[in-house]
Amino acid sequence: MRFPEPILSKLKAKGIVQPTPIQVQGLPVILSGRDMIGIAFTSFGKTLIFVLPLIMVALQEESMMPIVPREGPFGLIICPSRELARQTYEVVEQFLILMREYGFSKLRPLLCIGEVDMRSQLEIVKKGVHIVVATPGRLKDMLAKKKMSLDNYRLALLNPILLKIMLYGNNL
Repeated sequence: MRFPEPILSKLKAKGIVQPTPIQVQGLPVILSGRDMIGIAFTSFGKTLIFVLPLIMVALQEESMMPIVPREGPFGLIICPSRELARQTYEVVEQFLILMREYGFSKLRPLLCIGEVDMRSQLEIVKKGVHIVVATPGRLKDMLAKKKMSLDNYRLALLNPILLKIMLYGNNL
């Protein structure tokens, strides 16, 4: 799938040497730009299915035309809770820190959640943001106040738990 060396080395360091069944099915689909709904048990690697393609899209966009202030995001992950958004953001950050260490373009992620000062979030948006991990409430607030735009996004993902709630309601 042509992942850069930093991503491959991070996967190896995490003990991931072979993709899970959901990754085997999901990564090629998402990397090819197609829509998908994936269902798998907890700890089966669903987060990597959407984080890795987002990083690849952001790298591609940044290499073609570097992001300018107030531009972005190219990728958006919407999570149903602050806790899940933080966990997802940490996965994104782990890979991006390593990418920077290997000399790749500095991709800026944003954790867009309540309970975090909006001013600190806006500082990242002002510089230009590549990937946003958000909860629906804070994202709606930022968009309503015209602090951020989704004009340039190429990939939007709903965290699987949120998707389940949307499809089946809260009665799971």
